[in-house]
Amino acid sequence: MELRQIKGDTWCLVGAELIPLVRLPGGKCVLLDSGHAFEGEALTAALEGAGLTPLGVFCSHAHRDHAGNNSYLRKRYGARICLPLGEAALSASLIMYKAVYNAFTPRSLEARNGHLLGPVDETVGVRDGIMEFCSVPFQVVHTPGHTPDHICTVTPDGVLYTADALMAGQVLESAKLPYHALHEEARQSMEKLRRTPCEVCVVAHQGVTEDLPGLVDANVAALDRLCEDLLSLAPEPVSMDQLCLAYYRKKQLLTTHVEKAALYARNIDAMAEYLVDMGRMDIVIREGVRYFVRI
Repeated sequence: MELRQIKGDTWCLVGAELIPLVRLPGGKCVLLDSGHAFEGEALTAALEGAGLTPLGVFCSHAHRDHAGNNSYLRKRYGARICLPLGEAALSASLIMYKAVYNAFTPRSLEARNGHLLGPVDETVGVRDGIMEFCSVPFQVVHTPGHTPDHICTVTPDGVLYTADALMAGQVLESAKLPYHALHEEARQSMEKLRRTPCEVCVVAHQGVTEDLPGLVDANVAALDRLCEDLLSLAPEPVSMDQLCLAYYRKKQLLTTHVEKAALYARNIDAMAEYLVDMGRMDIVIREGVRYFVRI
């Protein structure tokens, strides 16, 4: 992993995603997220190569590409782990995860996310504001949508870390499917970020920009485009399975991987629910089966 300076004491590690960190005196640092579990060795090599020891992880949400090394860093360095209250509840047990990520079987979910389960040392409360963690005053911005209790963070240098509330670069341009559990809330969170004062923002997947309003516009436009694509597939009532298959074919998402198929279906269902709430789709029940049709 490469270590790059963003502004002042705020740097980031460049791996499968961008992982910001705040450098502290005495060769210490605080990470904002910890990346995938498969990045653990590269993460520690980069930190130790720079003479840095992580005191803690101020984690945005409990997904495996953002919290994958929390337990590893806790065990190796004694790093303190902080998660938003709702995300900490999710990672407390497999049963809690299953309640939210119901597209996966319990055992497949355990194999996929079991390494995320475990205790945390501190939690972020439900209100926006300043929270001090490992002596660093972070500004917390609650941005639910991607996950139920996702947060974004502004470092003392005025650097906003959007985590997965926004996408950037090629990841955004080539997006075939929105990865938001709650679309209406995700859009509201994007607009909230538009109003968040910052000098530069770091997007986990993947970019650094000073044009936050332009980035929000691009993300909202991408969601609109993908929603219109889904609507175009339901001129007549179609079941969710039929809608998923049509969308897979349109976007070339013909995976043979069971977990990926479950994740794609969950995200399409969430998009359809949003369109129903917005009055763009209707649900028709035939013999107990839901059929979706554009209005």
